[in-house]
Amino acid sequence: MYREGQKGSITVFLSLVCILFLSLICTAAESARVQGARAQTANLTGMGNFSLLAEFERNLLDKYDIFGLDTSYGSGTFGIYKTAQRFEELLSYNANPKKDLFSVWCFDPWNLRLTHSEISGYALLTDEKGEAFYQQAVSYMKTNLGTEAVSALLEYARDTDQIEKNQEEYERSRKENDAQMSDLESQKEQRIQEMESEQAEAGGSVSQPQSEGKNPLLEIAKLRMRSTLSIVTGGKAISQNTVTLTQLPSRQITKKGSLDLEKKHKGLASDVLFREYLLNYFPNYLSQESSEGLLYQLEYIIGGNAMDKRNLKSVADKLLLIREGMNYLYCLQNSQMNGSAQSLAITLTGFLGIPALTSATKHALLLAWAYGESLIDVRTLLEGDKVPLTKDASSWTLTLENLGRITQILDQGGSGQEKGLSYKDYLRILLNMGSLSKQKLRALDMIEVNLKSIPGSQKFRAENCVVGIKTRTEWEIKPVLFSLAQAVTKIKGEDISIVQTGGISYLDSG
Repeated sequence: MYREGQKGSITVFLSLVCILFLSLICTAAESARVQGARAQTANLTGMGNFSLLAEFERNLLDKYDIFGLDTSYGSGTFGIYKTAQRFEELLSYNANPKKDLFSVWCFDPWNLRLTHSEISGYALLTDEKGEAFYQQAVSYMKTNLGTEAVSALLEYARDTDQIEKNQEEYERSRKENDAQMSDLESQKEQRIQEMESEQAEAGGSVSQPQSEGKNPLLEIAKLRMRSTLSIVTGGKAISQNTVTLTQLPSRQITKKGSLDLEKKHKGLASDVLFREYLLNYFPNYLSQESSEGLLYQLEYIIGGNAMDKRNLKSVADKLLLIREGMNYLYCLQNSQMNGSAQSLAITLTGFLGIPALTSATKHALLLAWAYGESLIDVRTLLEGDKVPLTKDASSWTLTLENLGRITQILDQGGSGQEKGLSYKDYLRILLNMGSLSKQKLRALDMIEVNLKSIPGSQKFRAENCVVGIKTRTEWEIKPVLFSLAQAVTKIKGEDISIVQTGGISYLDSG
């Protein structure tokens, strides 16, 4: 308080002590500020990493729930240097609060200066045959599917081994039977000639059973020479859409990232979830969706051809083989069906007196019966109805008597069953039987083709998308509160250099 007439004074000693104390306080404050600045550089580097990956490709996320930073920034030309420039720009705004501001009241206690920044490593969406895409898809499905749903999906995967064994058994049996029938054909012709000679000497002719002209194997042989697709689609219009595959990820990847990301998801359960993601996000033959690219995109992921028609043909052939294996197994295990085949085989060949031919014919009839039923099954699936994986008496539709009329029966349409597995369920089985690495890249093919038809993403390329980065920044801290201490101690305050490293990826939240 000011008091008129009173004098104040301070000794030289007290002044020196005050200066020393102030110097000590300033030095301590400067040390605290430097430590705070170090922490601030770490924060700024982290903020820069987050801000950079926050500029993800919006259409990729909206349509497929997948994150990816387009390093071409809409130009279609990859350049990690563009991303590095953007990173430095984001850092500069956070490091310098006065940037682009004209107010003199902006106080920056840290006094930092960014001297260098770089992206020292990055991972791309297409690295390791689409591993980052796989990891994100599995993370999304795990978040959105319950435990019970995952358990149900695993049952499809467990059925795969048995289905493949049945297919192999059917193909092996058919080849063996074809070879056996071919070998016995000469014996059959020789026996007929002998019988004709005997009848000629007796003044008569060989009379074959009336049912010989109604041999269903002849009709089946004609069907096998036709395209499966034309049989099971019933002449319906099939998409003729095509795409150019040469520059898509499954055919050509010209870039590779320099950063290895952690693989959090692996194993059978993760594979099943990824394939369920494919089923949910890509249309199929029955989806009736319009597109400038392929319409049958799930079929493409399975078949890998550039044309819709070829992909559907590939799937139809695979479905036929699945059904042949399962139906053939049922035929072998059904005693009534075996008896019917044996009776017809005796009728067709018994008069020749060649037991081996009768046995081979019986087996050929069972194989043909399974094939005919399988054609009806595939036709049923493509019409949107269901077919049980394992047949029983109530779900088996084709009788042996109608096997010779299979063409007319197919023209009438499928069996129209309401119980069993749908076409989509069978596609799930085919996915489980296929190559996972090919499916990842083919799915990226379709993503790339589809996004290019959306405004704003016309030059999108999957291999230009960064999914993870590793960064390095260098900072300079200038002294602020060291002036008084410097004047007293004559110690020159120097700039302090700090190096910060960091990293972030879209997979971190999985």
